[in-house]
Amino acid sequence: MRGWAIRRHARWVDIGVALVVLAVLIVVGRVAMFGRDDAASSQPSRGAVRDAATQTVPRARFSGAEQQIVGLLPPGYSAAACARAVNPFPSAVASLDCSQNTNSDTPTYARFTLYNDMDALTGDFQLTADGMAVSPCPGENTSRGTWSYRADAAQISGKIVCGIVADRANIAWTRDDQLLLATVNGGPDLNSLYRWWRTYGGMPQR
Repeated sequence: MRGWAIRRHARWVDIGVALVVLAVLIVVGRVAMFGRDDAASSQPSRGAVRDAATQTVPRARFSGAEQQIVGLLPPGYSAAACARAVNPFPSAVASLDCSQNTNSDTPTYARFTLYNDMDALTGDFQLTADGMAVSPCPGENTSRGTWSYRADAAQISGKIVCGIVADRANIAWTRDDQLLLATVNGGPDLNSLYRWWRTYGGMPQR
């Protein structure tokens, strides 16, 4: 009788130990499982990393006045090659700096500035001319003179000045009917720049 009781007690001890071991295994398994889930959730998927790396930031949209300037750019210039001027004339409505032109013989830099009245346009044209070493435009045309869309010079289309800025050929002109001031510089010399201006300076894209 005593031996049977001892065997029974030993059996319950074995069952208890087995239950404890099982509980420990369950706890360890759950910890391992949740640990993997947490690690997976804390890191982006390879697809997410790829999408983030290829995503591009959209360019800032031009204002309505800047879009108006884009429509007045000479042929060859495009919105993609222009950016908002960082130091425009205070009286300007909008101003764009353009650094490239699709035509191979065109200026390397240009600024196009829009106004809402003729007085402001004329004043900033004069300030631009004051910052240049003024010289006659090629063909003995008067610098700080006027120009016309037509052969009839009596119908003035705007003002023009030629010269040098920082050892670079420079031309500034206005399109009075569009209240636009334009400045271009670059090219091999003033003659080349003036030839470009005679072809494209008075011509908007549309």
